[in-house]
Formats: sequence, structure tokens, C-alpha cells
Amino acid sequence: MCEWEYKTIKFFTQGTFDAGKIDERELEAVLNEAGARGWELVSILPGTGADGELWDFVAVLKREVIR
Repeated sequence: MCEWEYKTIKFFTQGTFDAGKIDERELEAVLNEAGARGWELVSILPGTGADGELWDFVAVLKREVIR
């Protein structure tokens, strides 16, 4: 049976998510770096502010624990 470890990476937006204010190059670079270290993206979860706008999101990654 596989054993997994998990990692989260928080990204902040500049404005609302729908407005396309995400630095896609930064996101891609961070995920590629994590992937080179064996991490696999599982999900991206939005986080909202008090006014309902999306201020950040969290990438959830996993990799198999090798013992």
C-alpha cells in the first residue's frame, strides 16, 4: 500500500480571480519546480475574502513516501 505526504502552496491574486489577475508564469514555475521534486498537483482550492471575492488560492500536492 502506498503512503503519501502532502504539501500546500498558497498563491495570492491581484484583484479578483475572474479578472485574470493571476501571475500564470509564477504559478507555472512554482508547480514545475515542485513537480521536478516529485510532487504531483492534486487540486487547487479557492479562498475568498469577506466580500466574496477570490483573494488567494491553495495548490494541494502529494508525493509518495519512499521508505
